[in-house]
Amino acid sequence: MRSFSISIGEMRQKGTLKQNSPVGNDSGGQDDNYADVLTCRGRLRQNSGSKRLENGEIVQNKGWQWICRFQQGIAIDTDTAWEIDGRFYRITNWEKVDQLNHWYEFILSVWQ
Repeated sequence: MRSFSISIGEMRQKGTLKQNSPVGNDSGGQDDNYADVLTCRGRLRQNSGSKRLENGEIVQNKGWQWICRFQQGIAIDTDTAWEIDGRFYRITNWEKVDQLNHWYEFILSVWQ
């Protein structure tokens, strides 16, 4: 178990948890339609970064850590994402810190 200390003054970014509710399109398929679930404040920090060559192009891969307070409205599944300061992030991993209903820690990747 990992524990850390965070103050409310570090919660400077505003994040919106979004849930995908696909809608039908004219071709018989579905288009993504992300609706807001809740908005809260949190702390976003770059966790890691790497650069690699893929098909002749340089690809940057960054991981981000998003910490926010526990809220009952947070229900995480495969079709949820965070929008933080106008940028979309996919959830790659998450946990309740110390398994208590106090803090959530999300590991995110930028939505390409």
